[in-house]
Amino acid sequence: MQRNFLSKKVTKKINSMFPSANISRSTKVEYIKDDDLELVLINNIPSFFYVDRKLFPALKFVHGRENDFKKITVDMGAVKFVCSGADVMRPGITRIDENISEGDTVIVVDEKNGKALCVGISLESAEEMNNMKQGKAVKSVHWVGDKVWNYIID
Repeated sequence: MQRNFLSKKVTKKINSMFPSANISRSTKVEYIKDDDLELVLINNIPSFFYVDRKLFPALKFVHGRENDFKKITVDMGAVKFVCSGADVMRPGITRIDENISEGDTVIVVDEKNGKALCVGISLESAEEMNNMKQGKAVKSVHWVGDKVWNYIID
């Protein structure tokens, strides 16, 4: 396992990409590479992770900040599938933020509680998703119960 503190340059980049991170000089920000998992910890909480060298917010960071991200809302019937790592299919979607473009990082929330269930990549723009009747709309990259969610800090 590789573990080290991040440079000011990298933390500045994270702040610019995700302003709600609000990383200050006194914030403890570390990078961990453990097998095939790359994480950024903020004050010992897995807050971001890398997939194919692209930075994504972790659900533990997203919770309580859902309104800071582009969102897709799913019906309660889709929740168990999304929480098992399934990609988000168009029939389960009840609401789509209008400013979503293809390839954007999005969070998927349930319609009842508005809590984040997964982080994914939009496969279509909001306009295209609204015109779809079926098919995949979001590719899941992190969900409740996966290895990022369950990562234990030594």
